[in-house]
Amino acid sequence: MGQEGQSVGFGDYLRDAIHAAGFATPTQFARAVNTDPSVVLRWLSEEQRPTIRSLERVAPTLRKSINEMVSAAYPDRLGEGARPALATLHPLGYEVGRILANDSPISAEDRDALLAVLNRMLEPYRRDMRKRRERAKGDRSEFPSAIGA
Repeated sequence: MGQEGQSVGFGDYLRDAIHAAGFATPTQFARAVNTDPSVVLRWLSEEQRPTIRSLERVAPTLRKSINEMVSAAYPDRLGEGARPALATLHPLGYEVGRILANDSPISAEDRDALLAVLNRMLEPYRRDMRKRRERAKGDRSEFPSAIGA
């Protein structure tokens, strides 16, 4: 599925979102959203796109807005330039997410210590990142909020 510019396909977008939400595997995610794992695998391989109803069901679990999910899955229906380039998360981001998750094999005490160190290290960069997100959010407000029937 060829995408123009720096956009990634929905399969890559979904894979990143699944990992970012803390799921170790697509099957684990599928079970959490009461969807057959083979369906999620077809979404990931881009053999099939999820329905809007499916996107509405899975978006909260992935901590994504419905509009964001629809924009990623159906850029061709939103018109030219409507699809923002989707950034992928660094592999360390996934790893840290798994380490800090409640079901991590690392003790709660060690997770708290790691969290404190990371918070201290990241704090100087957060203000800049918030400004970037606010600018990006302003840019996204120009996109249509829903797909036409």
